[in-house]
Parts: sequence; C-alpha cells; structure tokens
Amino acid sequence: MKVIKNFNLVNELALPEQVKTALNNELISPFDGCLDTTADFWSEYDTFLILLEESDVDSSLLDADEDIQYFIQRVIDNPEFVLLLNDDTCPYLLALSVITDAGGGCYLLAPLTSKTTTVTVLSKIL
Repeated sequence: MKVIKNFNLVNELALPEQVKTALNNELISPFDGCLDTTADFWSEYDTFLILLEESDVDSSLLDADEDIQYFIQRVIDNPEFVLLLNDDTCPYLLALSVITDAGGGCYLLAPLTSKTTTVTVLSKIL
C-alpha cells in the first residue's frame, strides 16, 4: 500500500500507462484539467490517494496506521463515486470519499483483481 499526499507524485506510481492516464484525467477533471490548480487544492485541502497494491491483503491493511484504516473504511462506507479505469491487462477501481467541508478527499485506487474486502465491497457498486 502506498499513500500519496502530493498530487505531483501520482505520476510516479508504477501503474499501467492506460490506468495512469485515466487516473490523471479523473483527478484533474474537477479543476478544468489544470495541473497546478489540482496540486494546490490537494495541498490546501488535505486531499490524498491510497493505492492498494496487488500484494495487499486484509491482514496487511490492518498493519496500516489507524488514520489510514479509518480513511479506507470511510471510502467503503461513503463513496462519492466508484469508477473502473480500464487497462488491457488489469482494470483498476478508483473511489473517492469527500472528507472536508471544502471538498478535500481520500481517493482509493486498487487493481480490480485485489483480494481485499475493500475492493470486493467497492466493486459491487460499479
């Protein structure tokens, strides 16, 4: 699992290119495609992304900080949306839960093949 709190680091994630492009498009779309505005918003309003990796399982998620466990549960309980980011080899699931009055939020990204309860529950919303 990785937690990305700086928008500019999202492009450094080791993701399939199609997924990375689709993710970037989703993250910047609320800001009319402006990278700088997106980065500023993430910084000012505590927006971040949790990446569940293929190797993550429920027991490893329990080893995460309590804050991260809380936000993962928040995404499960209160998703604003759940989307499928298609890739020829492995589709990814993207979900968002808004956590601040100003609209800051927690994005959760995971391969659809993940065996975590988180992905199992969120994939039923697709």
